[in-house]
Amino acid sequence: MPEPDPQLVEAGLEVLKQYAARGDTLTYGELNKELGSPIASPSAGFPGRIGKLCDDINKHHEAVTGERFMISALVHGADSGLPGPGFFALAADLRRLPLTDDLGAKRTFVEWECESAFAAYRSA
Repeated sequence: MPEPDPQLVEAGLEVLKQYAARGDTLTYGELNKELGSPIASPSAGFPGRIGKLCDDINKHHEAVTGERFMISALVHGADSGLPGPGFFALAADLRRLPLTDDLGAKRTFVEWECESAFAAYRSA
């Protein structure tokens, strides 16, 4: 995979912080649109590329804030209402959620991560 674009990662983080401040979530397509559509969509490579961007945003978020929640939990598939498989693979790599097929466990984890993001960024 190519190296992350630091400006795109930072812009993506700012978008997610804005959504978290409002207590909102967004789809992968909406994130792409918010960023000026840097990833051609629809294309066969879109899911992997937008997922990689979200992984890079997560890593950058933790590095600059020290917060351990996965901010890209706010980004989900339009059909599933959940982040994609790459999100859960990263969660397993970070030892935050073991790999599982349990949909309930995945939904609960995503809800916790979203609530953490909302709490961190909602205006007082």
